[in-house]
Amino acid sequence: MPPLSRRTMIPAVLAAVTLGRAVPASPQSDWHAFERRFVLPEGRVVDNGNRNVSHSEGQGYGLLGALRAGDQPTFDRILTWTMNNLKRPTDNLFAWRWQPDTQPAVTDLNNASDGDIYIAWTLLEASRVWANPVYRRMGQAIERDLLRRCVVQVGPRWVLLPGAYGFQSRQRVVLNLSYYAFAPMRVIAQHLPDPAWERLERDALALIRDSRFGMYQLPPDWLELPADGGRSVMANGWPKRFSFDAIRIPLNLVWAGLAQESAVSSAVRFWATPTQRGMPAWVDLMTNVTPPYPAPPGIAAIARLSEAAQAGQGNLARMPRVESAQDYYSAALVLQARLAWHDLSLSRAAP
Repeated sequence: MPPLSRRTMIPAVLAAVTLGRAVPASPQSDWHAFERRFVLPEGRVVDNGNRNVSHSEGQGYGLLGALRAGDQPTFDRILTWTMNNLKRPTDNLFAWRWQPDTQPAVTDLNNASDGDIYIAWTLLEASRVWANPVYRRMGQAIERDLLRRCVVQVGPRWVLLPGAYGFQSRQRVVLNLSYYAFAPMRVIAQHLPDPAWERLERDALALIRDSRFGMYQLPPDWLELPADGGRSVMANGWPKRFSFDAIRIPLNLVWAGLAQESAVSSAVRFWATPTQRGMPAWVDLMTNVTPPYPAPPGIAAIARLSEAAQAGQGNLARMPRVESAQDYYSAALVLQARLAWHDLSLSRAAP
């Protein structure tokens, strides 16, 4: 099976806007800006930067956006398409990719655990918001199969496999640290309590702290552990970069209220590094070389979120809007960063 690699993002000139102190992020306007461009009438979320394929990850992002905007009709369309086209026949997880130009459209039934986590999370949240027990049962079924198929012990650690197969051998286990969506995992644990979720978060945080490389001390997109659970190294077979996967590590940490983690601090320092091209999009952790184009809006949004969360500010200056992103993945990152800031703002405002 080919690796579950993040699609190459289209380089784009950063187009950011400044949010005034009195203007909070609007989940409704952000969602409709995303939906208009990337969600088809039948509920398929389209990756326009990657041959118009769809991913379980993208379906999860779509469900989250619709939920936060209170858009239940679109939520149900996205859910129906996902169940009809991506659900695997042997469990409650989802095939990671659907291709419009192949027959069958799903050629690899492996799942992507980050997509499954987002889908389960949104179903469980939707069951509370819209008082629908069917959503809750569906979310719990995904939870149980995630634990059964994708959570394994490697030496002293419990880890989340990127997919049910293809990432574990007698010699090594390959991990993607950006798949640990801590805030969703905590919600999942509340609905189906299992000590594995708490252990998984604790071990993941320790692994992220111990798995930072290069001049900027950043985590890589892909990591590997020896099968005996020894010291982590950057995974062979993938570019050794802090790039379009690992960018979600600071997003996940900040969203879970962990903005002071060392990986967030390192990322904030990296993004502040002056270059002629503006904010760097990624860095090679072996050579410390950055690309000849600036960060697209999705990365800029996570950078602004991380900076503001670390500073404890009540506003998010220079936050890009969803409309500024040219492609699906960048727009999805902007949407998530703005939703994360909305969540954090609500938590700070709560008594």
